[in-house]
Amino acid sequence: MNRFPSVNIILTTLVVALPLSLQAEEPDGKRLYEQNCASCHGMQFQGSGIGPALSPSTYMYGGQEWDVFRIAKNGLASRGMPAFGSILSDDEINAIAKYVPTRKPASEEQQEEAAPEPPKFDPAPGKVSTLDYEVNLEVITDKLDTPWAIAFPDANTVLVTERVGRLRVIKNGKLDDRPIAGTPEVLVNPHKWNQGGLLDIALDPDYAKNGWIYLSYSHPIPNKADPDNPLGMTRVVRGKIKDHKWTQQEVIFEAAPEDYIDHFWHYAGRLTFDRQGYLYFSVGDRGLLEQAREPGKPFGKFHRLHPDGRVPADNPFRNKPGALPSLFSLGHRNPQGLAIHPETGQLWSTEHGPRGGDELNILKPGGDYGWPNVSYGINYEGTILTPHTRMDGVEQPVIYWRPSIGVSGMTFYQGRQFPLWQNKILVTALGQRQLRLLTLDGERVQHEEILVRFEGRPYEPAVAPDGSIYVVTDSPGKLLRLTAAVERKL
Repeated sequence: MNRFPSVNIILTTLVVALPLSLQAEEPDGKRLYEQNCASCHGMQFQGSGIGPALSPSTYMYGGQEWDVFRIAKNGLASRGMPAFGSILSDDEINAIAKYVPTRKPASEEQQEEAAPEPPKFDPAPGKVSTLDYEVNLEVITDKLDTPWAIAFPDANTVLVTERVGRLRVIKNGKLDDRPIAGTPEVLVNPHKWNQGGLLDIALDPDYAKNGWIYLSYSHPIPNKADPDNPLGMTRVVRGKIKDHKWTQQEVIFEAAPEDYIDHFWHYAGRLTFDRQGYLYFSVGDRGLLEQAREPGKPFGKFHRLHPDGRVPADNPFRNKPGALPSLFSLGHRNPQGLAIHPETGQLWSTEHGPRGGDELNILKPGGDYGWPNVSYGINYEGTILTPHTRMDGVEQPVIYWRPSIGVSGMTFYQGRQFPLWQNKILVTALGQRQLRLLTLDGERVQHEEILVRFEGRPYEPAVAPDGSIYVVTDSPGKLLRLTAAVERKL
């Protein structure tokens, strides 16, 4: 049986013709439900004082068969929902999921959409007109493979991560043919929608003195149940580059082995440091969306640590029973952007939503951001994800994008090249293949402008020491640079 069934996939099973007396009986979903679930959820799914009613109109975790299967198997500890994975087989849990009321996926006719037009993009090299500037757009290199993140160890050097597992060096505008040797092994699934690999890179606040470089990536461990399909989870390490080699590696964050799974999406992995030198990083929900608000699980969270991996004494969940002490906030889906506001010191994040529901958030210690119980998005195939866009105790986004733009990386602009953009937010949009500029009025987005349309999908914008803006894109894998040609305003 498929360990992770989907209602959108039809499994064809070859059954050997045997006498009926020798064929294994399929699990009886009704009987299993009555034996294991009805005492909490009611014989007629009406609910009780112990468990909620099971109704497609009120489900808060997607509500399709796969969602019911996953929740029944893994449980929800903070809500008193036991994990039945150690009691029932996958076949038995699947039978229960087929028996209880669920939301049905949209029909193929409902899902069918017109073929998208080829994306229009601004040629590079070339010039782009914006409200404030005419901008030069140049290609530093087009020899990268799925680049994801950028760092500047000095004014003449750019470090770029490639999701395939390579750390590349661009010196004085030229790409070194040799990747940095000895970087961590990463898990890259061959599926075309793989999101794992070598992800973010960040320099220690005291990098000039200590040389520490931080990396996040999808870390593999063996899968005993399926040796050809390793398990993976977001991991954070630090090390140094000496003689073009990655050395002195230390593990800063690593999840428990039981939290490694074989999904190949939603690793998140964005890194940043605040003014006090604390390290923040995101871990996506990994497809286990109902775990995003479970404080005992690393999924769907922002974490906060000292640079050496120690837990700060004032972390908001440190002294809460059953919670991971590294947690800073919870209820996140797949946060791919993270930056410190240069004036207020607040932590801001962009969060990649489902179909609709991309978010820009201000992160608060101990904040609950609601995923998946609260969202402005719906499921990819058009069904309801949750009936709630607001809930008591859940933080609202600064803005949300509906339809989605596929928001990914972000940074606050600080530099001499574009003074009219000082302290404004640069965000990249994977779906629209754009670089956008957000103008703020306090904690409110006052204006949004599309600056550049790229040929490939842009994963991160970064501001170089000279104030120019760098962006990495995939398909094709490029590193691009934006500089001001003409200022339009005085």
